[in-house]
Amino acid sequence: MIRIPVLIAGGGPVGLTLALCLSKQGIKSIVVNERTATGTHPKLDVVNTRSMEIYRQIGLAHRIRSAGNPVSANQYTAIAASASGPFYRIMSDRHFIYQPAAQAAKQSAACRDGSWPLESMQRIAQMYLEPELLQAAREDDNIDVRFGVRLFGFEQDAHGVTAMIQNSANGSHENVRAQYLIGCDGPGSLVRNFLNIDYDGTRDLVGELFIVHFQSDQLASLYPNREPFWHTWIAQPGFQGLLVSPDASRNDYVLHRPFAPRNGQTIEQVVERAIGRKLDYRIVQSGAWRPQFLVAESFGRNRTFIAGDAAHQYMPTGGLGMNTGVTEAHNLAWKLAACLKGWGGSKLMGSYEAERLPVARRNRDQAKKNAALVFETNFAVTDELLDQTTQGDACRQNLGDVFERKISSLYESMGIEIGYRYRNSPVICTDSEPEPVSDETVYSATTWSGARLPSAALKDGTAVFDLLDPCGFTLLVNGEVNSLAIEPLSAAAASAGCPLRIVHLDEPYHRAIFQRTYVLVRPDQHVCWRADSMPPDCTSLINTLCGV
Repeated sequence: MIRIPVLIAGGGPVGLTLALCLSKQGIKSIVVNERTATGTHPKLDVVNTRSMEIYRQIGLAHRIRSAGNPVSANQYTAIAASASGPFYRIMSDRHFIYQPAAQAAKQSAACRDGSWPLESMQRIAQMYLEPELLQAAREDDNIDVRFGVRLFGFEQDAHGVTAMIQNSANGSHENVRAQYLIGCDGPGSLVRNFLNIDYDGTRDLVGELFIVHFQSDQLASLYPNREPFWHTWIAQPGFQGLLVSPDASRNDYVLHRPFAPRNGQTIEQVVERAIGRKLDYRIVQSGAWRPQFLVAESFGRNRTFIAGDAAHQYMPTGGLGMNTGVTEAHNLAWKLAACLKGWGGSKLMGSYEAERLPVARRNRDQAKKNAALVFETNFAVTDELLDQTTQGDACRQNLGDVFERKISSLYESMGIEIGYRYRNSPVICTDSEPEPVSDETVYSATTWSGARLPSAALKDGTAVFDLLDPCGFTLLVNGEVNSLAIEPLSAAAASAGCPLRIVHLDEPYHRAIFQRTYVLVRPDQHVCWRADSMPPDCTSLINTLCGV
């Protein structure tokens, strides 16, 4: 019998991220994955700003950037007749999301009002992200990674989970006793099915789509500086699609189409129409797939929980699938650690669903909205689009305007990426003020209880995020405060065994960003309490935050 604190079923990006976040907390885990190797299809093409903040906290941001798109390369997105042009509209400087990662980092560091994320997004295909996460996990003494091994079944009781794992090659079995089981095992999740949790949502809402992964050393030459745009939306009469370059330094491309090749039409003909001219390329793989807009009705029971694609499936309009899973892993990890270390109470694990299920639904609705906007943009493609006439000019101008107005929400959704808030959480103190307006596109910095802490820096450039305790709570103190005033909170935390770090901030602009004298931040960088004075009962406050 193998005994381990946490058993993770699924070794994709979410499962590996969970294991790495747990290790940051000093918690050991086993990751089992039925596949024997990481994927070979690009799949996702971006790790968003919030996920990069999380990877920064666990020390992997630089590693992921090194494996992905060069930080000096553009992040442009455009709409064109083909990769060869003509280009109707290029979105490049209207938002920092389109800037090279290195340039966006400079702008973020210069931001003084907390309105920018600490980390910019990173273009990277999943087939290059997964090996980095896997290698980091294999280098970690707290993580036992077992590829070629699958979860066969499990039973749970009041104290833990007894599971059977099976070697996929020879069929041999081992029993595992874990205190918690987390299913990160994808859309067909065995864990979710064993828990008898169904999906909420309409299946096959947009039907079957088609995808082609191909490689070309010549395609980059069609773009300025031989740097392919991140996304090129193809729009010509009778032909629409999306050409994705996950990484400007590599030769991989992914073409998304609304349907498979017609009868008598080859995949090569489809690819060449998207490219717009003859050049050398090699098709790696292609096939139909069915995007979904589904969220599980529950995120777990008792000692077993689900995350990532096991908990939700989104069409990748907005890149919210894996990135939502990363924030779920981050939320889960510190709560699991708190319970395993003894300072997390009975309500803490229940707060995972209370906090993350509404966010999953919000992100599903955003992906659905984005998909609708894509289809609406296609309606602006007219037969006269390529005519060299005044009417053709007007059609191209109109399509560019429609594209910029509608498609921008796929990219500029900072409110979705870093503006989500944990409302009505049982382990967050209700804020004394009404919730500020929440917008899908525009992020408004706030320390309203439940919100992600706004990013700020010290005079020397040190990020406040880097001063937060990843394994406990951090009290940010703005301005001069008598140390005796903080003692009741410190004593209450010490009595509960809850880690508490005190960080004093004395720069005037911090007060404007953080809005209160005291801001208490959880290990997942979310505000859980704020005030201008200490509460009358600090023990009650700590008990609430720890789920006691």
